[in-house]
Amino acid sequence: MKLADHTQRSRTQRPAGRVGTRAINTDRLDSMLGQLEDEHTTLLELAKAHKDALSHASIEELNEITMKTSEVLMRIAQIEDTRREMITKDFGSLASLDQLMEHFNTQDQDRIGQRKTRLRELIARIKEEQAAVQVASENLASHMKGLIKQVSASLSHAGTYSRVGSVSPSRTQVISSLDLVQ
Repeated sequence: MKLADHTQRSRTQRPAGRVGTRAINTDRLDSMLGQLEDEHTTLLELAKAHKDALSHASIEELNEITMKTSEVLMRIAQIEDTRREMITKDFGSLASLDQLMEHFNTQDQDRIGQRKTRLRELIARIKEEQAAVQVASENLASHMKGLIKQVSASLSHAGTYSRVGSVSPSRTQVISSLDLVQ
């Protein structure tokens, strides 16, 4: 008997999800991945809303989105901690999803594999949206900085401020106050 045949036979004879001394609960793992998928979907929606709120510079919306995003990230961290704890307990050490799937039966591999693919696609889309949010934030900050410089220049009654907002050296003496004490 060839070694490859023996390896293939031992994989097919192995109970579904059995790793080490305990069986991985594939239903629970699938449920956790589903929760992660739901939370990441919410995170994607929040990233889109964040970009929209930046486009009309709504402080109230930005504050609300920031709070909601923080809550979602906390829930994701809790789910991840629970998932890591379960895997470590059942596998003996922290293993990647790909490593775990090698020990699952075909049906569980397909089910968990589809969930994993959807989750990775969501995470990639979130990264794209967050990059767009970063660009929009930088553009808004540059715009606001320009407005502040313009306002500063127009409010400088003495005309001592340059277009960039700094004090410009001037050869003319400007009187901007009058001493009434003497």
